[in-house]
Amino acid sequence: MKTEITVPDLRGELHLIYLAASGAPTLKVSVQFADEASRLFSAYREKYEFGASGMMAGCGNIYNSQKVIVGRISYNGRIWDADGRLVE
Repeated sequence: MKTEITVPDLRGELHLIYLAASGAPTLKVSVQFADEASRLFSAYREKYEFGASGMMAGCGNIYNSQKVIVGRISYNGRIWDADGRLVE
């Protein structure tokens, strides 16, 4: 049975992951789980073939409904909490 990885306060409400990179559309996608956000980020990165230097400010940030950052996905798909601690 697969256990979903969560960032504190991510479970229970939908959050948004912000995706923005040079040559790619800017997206805000609803997510509930941090591993879902990581998969979305990785698919976005692969589809638009950008490097870490092509990421716009805030790309990979996960926001709650109050627009507060509760986590972040780094270029390599790793999940970080709002305090910069690795979640996985």
